[in-house]
Amino acid sequence: MFIVLVLISCREKEGNSMRQEKYIRVDDGVDLYVETYGNPENEACLFISGAGANSSFWSEHLCDSLVQNGFFVLKYDHRDFGYSTKIDWDKNPYDFMQLAKDAVSVLDSFHIGKAHVVGHSMGGFIVQLLAIHYPERVLSMTSISSSTNSPTVPLPPDKTWEIYLANKPTGDFETDLDGFLNVWNYLNGTAKFDKELAVAYTKELYKRQPITGALGASHVKAQETLNDRTEVLKAVKIPALVMHGEEDYAVDKYGGIQTAEAIKNSKLVLIPQMGHIPFNYEIRERFENEIIGFIVENKRANTSK
Repeated sequence: MFIVLVLISCREKEGNSMRQEKYIRVDDGVDLYVETYGNPENEACLFISGAGANSSFWSEHLCDSLVQNGFFVLKYDHRDFGYSTKIDWDKNPYDFMQLAKDAVSVLDSFHIGKAHVVGHSMGGFIVQLLAIHYPERVLSMTSISSSTNSPTVPLPPDKTWEIYLANKPTGDFETDLDGFLNVWNYLNGTAKFDKELAVAYTKELYKRQPITGALGASHVKAQETLNDRTEVLKAVKIPALVMHGEEDYAVDKYGGIQTAEAIKNSKLVLIPQMGHIPFNYEIRERFENEIIGFIVENKRANTSK
């Protein structure tokens, strides 16, 4: 595999942690934008966002907290989104395993043998595939707001599709903001909607690319190649955290329950009032603390680098 690391910038952060931005060129000519935090000699944590979400989904606070606990943190933009290379789907379609291979490429580019992998929504699908197909690369796995892709998981309510389709982004942040806030308010669940979190999240989406259609449309197309993972996950022995909001209207909470039931060495955390994406300060704090606590609990000396 041909991989090129191109350093963009770095800056000191609180606690003497270092943030760096890099592009990683994978063998098919796609450049993935990667952010890293901390000392690359430390045990690694890889964060994987969902469809139509970039690396900013994972907060600076979360990354810095893990650095302060002795970890090296990586997060990245998926192909065809954010700062990463855009794909002409009609000319170069890809299957979902390619997205899992991209995650492995990120680890390879930093010569990381094993990592704690954390994924939200579609990122949870990727984490599960890493545990199934690359178990030797995974120290622990965290699957959030995701499912096993089983047909027994209830479909989203009709209102979810109505909310999605009512949002018609034009590529202009100011024009489109209200439409996205309606989506984020709905996906937040029943907790208080802290608007400033949602505005900052939307602004980061537009900072990296104009949004002119459905978020992550090609990622959704790639998901059509996914199969039900319930049975194969029963062979996974990796320590797993499965977290889900009780008021998730994008992926029913049974998706999380079923995932935890399939993985023997798993811990299930259901968060009351939380939806698919937490735009509430208290719930986001609980969300991040659950991740940090689980990874710290499963920390071990990284001898495979």
